[in-house]
Amino acid sequence: MQAADDCKPFNLLRWFAWLSPVVIIAIAVANGWLISSFLNSHLFQREASISRDFVQNILVADGSLEFLARPDDPVLRERFANTVQHLGQMRDVLRANVFGANRTILWSTDPSLVGRRFEENDELDEAMGGRLVVHAGQIVAGQEEKPEHVGLDPSVRFFVESYIPVMRPGSSEVVGAVELYKAPLALTEAIHEGRVQVWLTALGSALLLYGTLFWLIRRADSTIKRQHARLLNAEMLAVVGELTSSVAHNIRNPLSSIRACAELTLESPGEDCSDEARDIIAQVDRISGCITELLTYAGTGSDTGGQVDLASLLGECASQSEATFARRRQRIAVDCGAGLFLVRGETSLFRQVILSLIANASEAMGEGGDCVLRLSVPDGGHLQVDIIDSGPGIPPDVIGQVFRPFFTTKPKGLGLGLPLAKRIIERFDGAIRVLSRPEGGTTVTLLFSRA
Repeated sequence: MQAADDCKPFNLLRWFAWLSPVVIIAIAVANGWLISSFLNSHLFQREASISRDFVQNILVADGSLEFLARPDDPVLRERFANTVQHLGQMRDVLRANVFGANRTILWSTDPSLVGRRFEENDELDEAMGGRLVVHAGQIVAGQEEKPEHVGLDPSVRFFVESYIPVMRPGSSEVVGAVELYKAPLALTEAIHEGRVQVWLTALGSALLLYGTLFWLIRRADSTIKRQHARLLNAEMLAVVGELTSSVAHNIRNPLSSIRACAELTLESPGEDCSDEARDIIAQVDRISGCITELLTYAGTGSDTGGQVDLASLLGECASQSEATFARRRQRIAVDCGAGLFLVRGETSLFRQVILSLIANASEAMGEGGDCVLRLSVPDGGHLQVDIIDSGPGIPPDVIGQVFRPFFTTKPKGLGLGLPLAKRIIERFDGAIRVLSRPEGGTTVTLLFSRA
């Protein structure tokens, strides 16, 4: 069972189609969340920094800062009261509290908070340590996070709470802290728009990434499948090569002896066995031809070749096939035109391909019929040969398999004619295709690279 599972083919495209969206969406969500969080904290922190500079400047400008250290001084108290009125008039401020060094509220826009102390306040502790603290939250009536939130307008649900440390000029000594509650509507709206843009960008990027990767994986999957098919074909060829080497060695020698005996029988006087002898010779030649075909298909051969004159080769192949066509009352014609048509390849191999295809056409047509060998020039880099027969054609369910090795519809066929032709033509950068017409007849097209 384990071996069977290991041999199960891996479907790359299917795994990518369902696994990659999960990963890409997770990455997009994580990036969107991180960027949105950074955007929120950065903008709020920037806004709080501006408020800190403003508070520090107005308290230092008229000496009101000393009131935080000496809250019992009546002169400083009056001066401080006039100065901090600006805090309540700042834009979007819901409440402003000023803490002294002893954590007591010395001034507030809510008079009921003056004189109160709030011991459990981590943000105030950090501000007293010299750090600017920004905290965002929501106002829900009856569910306040801190005691000092009581009394804030519940109609403003979202607020930003800033704790601003107040220091002496040129020193790091903290003499107090200013707490500002703001409802920054414009800033909040800008942040909301920014978050929408971030999430739309993340979604669009995820879709674009998935589409691009899917296209690449699909191309890669197709390439892998083609290479897998070629690998299987190469493995099959290796098996065929080993098989044909042993078959050729063990069969050809006995066949030669059988053929020699049959030829002697034809020449010997006495009982007339000529028909039997000729039949023996024909069968021996057929077996020898099959072995030759196997050896040719299994071999790699050279892919350089020389120059071949297609017009001359087609005429030669047609002449060699005339006798066979005449016995079946068939006609064969060559339409080449005048001129020299040179292609790159090997004459012996191309002759084998064309003779094999002519033989297929003759067998397909049966008694009577016409076969035409037509040479044309489709473009400057190729020459085209069409072998057209008037036979019944190839069924649609069969035509897709004609180039598969050992596939044949003939009772005595080996199934290597068209695969061998394809292998030879492609060895010299050519191409072959088969077109069968519904009304009857088949056209085999060969494309040769010009020399």
